[in-house]
Amino acid sequence: MTDFFQKMNEGYAQKHFPTGSVFESASKTLKRRSFVGIIVIGVWVIGALFGLFWGIGRTMEFMAEGQDDMLGVGLVICGFFAVIALISGIILYFFIRNTRQKRSDYIKLSAKKSQLPESEIEAFDRQAVASDTFILKLTAGIDRVLSSATNKDGLLTRDYIYLANPALIVMRVKDVRACCFNDYTYYINTGKRSKKIHGLAITLIASNGVTDTSDTTEAAGQALMALLKERNSAIDTNDGKVVPEGALDAYRKKVLGR
Repeated sequence: MTDFFQKMNEGYAQKHFPTGSVFESASKTLKRRSFVGIIVIGVWVIGALFGLFWGIGRTMEFMAEGQDDMLGVGLVICGFFAVIALISGIILYFFIRNTRQKRSDYIKLSAKKSQLPESEIEAFDRQAVASDTFILKLTAGIDRVLSSATNKDGLLTRDYIYLANPALIVMRVKDVRACCFNDYTYYINTGKRSKKIHGLAITLIASNGVTDTSDTTEAAGQALMALLKERNSAIDTNDGKVVPEGALDAYRKKVLGR
């Protein structure tokens, strides 16, 4: 188990949570990503506006030269770039808004996504850097590099579990009804055709209906199941079998009894 999970220590806490808060660090990580997004989308906005002004100029030239048959083409060009500029501008707005959010905003977001009171999220944040917290390393190799997790590693505190996904979901361990493997698929372009790839994830289902998931290796997932079962023996693990991609919702309903 020590290959996948380690106890929180001062070095790790200082590196990943220097202010002592998971959500303060998460906000900084998401802000960095937002700044990258602002740069990328900003280039799109500039390009779209350049194209729009160019299109307007060409349309005016058609009108001045009496090329009425070309007006439709000019309007289509203007409309295309206008739509691109509008969509890019909306996306840019959300990225800019993310850079203004503070720890308290992420606490509220986590509480909403977790369907828990903010006081519970605050309690998790206080427990997170305690010496009895387990650091959950569920992925390895390329899966870890490609992980969309906010902090890469999950956390299992005295009372809560957090898989570090961007949704910032926190669950009370006593409320976890299921911890199971599930299969998911995605496609990669190999040049001549798309190739279907199967991935392995571990999904948590809470009694309030909230679910959270993370990529995992089989060994790390089994270790997490065992660790959670030690704290909450009622957790369903589907006998360690993988739930097929299309059957996860049915499994969730069976576990919750609704």
